[in-house]
Amino acid sequence: MFRALLPAFVTAFSTRFTLGALTTFVVTISGFSTLNIHPAFWGLVIGYAISRLLEPADYAPTD
Repeated sequence: MFRALLPAFVTAFSTRFTLGALTTFVVTISGFSTLNIHPAFWGLVIGYAISRLLEPADYAPTD
């Protein structure tokens, strides 16, 4: 299982939006479920919000 996950982690955490990717992963595997909504949804929502707030330079255009 680790050999399958390793390339995904290397890709996700090697460029931009690393904090958002990590937050999405942690929230999703934590099992955080409120309002009867699946943790994968909350992982995406919280990961995006954290990334947008704490990584504004990653959203700048790269011309």
